[in-house]
Amino acid sequence: MTNYAASEKAFLGLSHAQVFVYVLMTVISILFLFITNAYLFRMNFQDWAPVPIPTLLWFNTVCLLLASVGMVWAKSGAKTEDHQKTKVGLTLAGVFAVVFVSGQTWAWQELHVSGYFLSSNPANTFFYLITALHALHVLGGLVAWFVVTFKVFKEDAAILQPESVGLLGVYWHYMLLVWGVLFAMLITT
Repeated sequence: MTNYAASEKAFLGLSHAQVFVYVLMTVISILFLFITNAYLFRMNFQDWAPVPIPTLLWFNTVCLLLASVGMVWAKSGAKTEDHQKTKVGLTLAGVFAVVFVSGQTWAWQELHVSGYFLSSNPANTFFYLITALHALHVLGGLVAWFVVTFKVFKEDAAILQPESVGLLGVYWHYMLLVWGVLFAMLITT
């Protein structure tokens, strides 16, 4: 009978979960690189009229940053086996991520009410596409967050390892980085 734990380090010394998350982040990077390239190319045409950036996006950005801080706190708690710190960090990360996604929908509604409809202008289309795709990836992270948080609150010893919480944190920080790049592009073009 094969020992599962011994076979876990299967690819380049990485666990299956690490390989999955790193491949996922690579695919997401390629997706956003293609969209960024198309955005920068398309904005050179005469029918491009920039979308005013809702001020709510600044608040949303701070919320995503605070979600990332919560994940740092959770990882620190998991590493020191401080279960209460892990729970608080995960809770903060989840709450701020939900506020971020909710804030994105409010920003879309603000634009819609102001007459910036999805199909009115190519810039509008790209704005909605970029922000919606990012929000969907944050929602995907929230699914993983829910699973990890549920197990942590059940005090499942296997999930309380710093590597498990840390891997969720890697994805969270990655989503913050991607948003930072996208947001910078949106406010400067």
